[in-house]
Amino acid sequence: MAVLPYALRPSVVIRRKAIRQGLLGPSLFWKVIAGWVFGKKTIKKFFGKQPEKLGTWKVGSNKFVNVINAKPPTKKQRKASGITAKAAKSAIVAAAVADARRKNPNAKIVVKTK
Repeated sequence: MAVLPYALRPSVVIRRKAIRQGLLGPSLFWKVIAGWVFGKKTIKKFFGKQPEKLGTWKVGSNKFVNVINAKPPTKKQRKASGITAKAAKSAIVAAAVADARRKNPNAKIVVKTK
């Protein structure tokens, strides 16, 4: 399947037209389209799922391990897998501690969770 050049992609054409005729022009319709096109990402950033910090571990002197879940699963995904949020968090924490202990077996590992 052939890929369209960037300038001819429908999303790019709509954005360009929304800027020219809506934001810089008189058309109310294209102003609404511009608000939708450019506001969708902002709304998702503020109201969407955010990365969840699972814990911080001190490994040796002045060395820390931070575990962050990049994209938390949705409620539907957790339900389908049969894992509660608390169980998933404890499994990830246990895996991170095991990895830290494997890399540095003599280090004292302190788990701080909030």
